Amino acid sequence: MGSASSMEDIGQELEQRQQQLLALQRQQADLEARKRQLEELNTRRTELLHGQRDIRERLLRAIVILERAESQGRKEVEQMHETRQNFSEQLAEINAIDPSEWSPSSIEEELSRALAKVDQASAVYTQSRAKLDALRGRDLEPAESSEEGGAPTSVPASDSFSDNFTRGLAFNLPLIVAFLLGLILFQILK
Repeated sequence: MGSASSMEDIGQELEQRQQQLLALQRQQADLEARKRQLEELNTRRTELLHGQRDIRERLLRAIVILERAESQGRKEVEQMHETRQNFSEQLAEINAIDPSEWSPSSIEEELSRALAKVDQASAVYTQSRAKLDALRGRDLEPAESSEEGGAPTSVPASDSFSDNFTRGLAFNLPLIVAFLLGLILFQILK
């Protein structure tokens, strides 16, 4: 009887050990599942931090770019408004020139004043246009459209001395002619 009881004790102990082993294996599986869950949470947290940093940098860069563009746009609008007012004033001056109202005795003086107004309007136009072109980065008056695409082509601006001299002479030629005519008439009438 003693050996049967000891066999039963061994069988019970073996069964207890197997149950303990199964419990430990379940605990191990639970711990491994929890470990995977924590690793996934850590990966997602890292992904969140990287994504947050990345989008923060992109948004900050975009805000700076948009603020600059907004400021540039305001400057451009202000410059356009000022230029439009200048052009309107110059147009009114040019439209006010009416040679039919000039008296024959003051025609030379009136012609000189009119030519000076035209020359001033031309100078204001050229100067304002250059400011707008520089501000906008493009020409206010696009060149003729190309035949293939219909897109405007720009003519490269030449800044050589001879080109500038020719332009200056062309702008001031009416004033020079009027001055010379006035000088000749003054010499004749003397």
